[in-house]
Amino acid sequence: MKAMSKTLERRRHKRFAVTGKPLAVMNPGPAKPGQVARISDEAAEILYHSADGSKMADTDELNILVADFTRGLYLERIPVRTISDDSAAAGGGRLDERMRKRVVAFGKLTADQKCQLHSFIASFGY
Repeated sequence: MKAMSKTLERRRHKRFAVTGKPLAVMNPGPAKPGQVARISDEAAEILYHSADGSKMADTDELNILVADFTRGLYLERIPVRTISDDSAAAGGGRLDERMRKRVVAFGKLTADQKCQLHSFIASFGY
């Protein structure tokens, strides 16, 4: 029997890695904003710095800011729920022990928020 070279994607929506340095302000969350690492139509993966390396409170709302000279973008008050929150260094990388990775799922978005999210993915996702 032939082994499959690629694993099948089980997610409904493809995740895109994000270019640039978009900031994610989580509410409630850490004092410093995190960085959006991956995003899809339904969820986002955020890397953030925890002062003592411990898990922060679950996030209810998210603001994403892209400070770009050609085209800035601000997604405001996106309702989310926390899916997971793990140490980012757990994957064997060389990241700081205090870095954490939080995955959040988007809640009910307005039509304007959906449009802005699609624009963000088209502009900054690859």
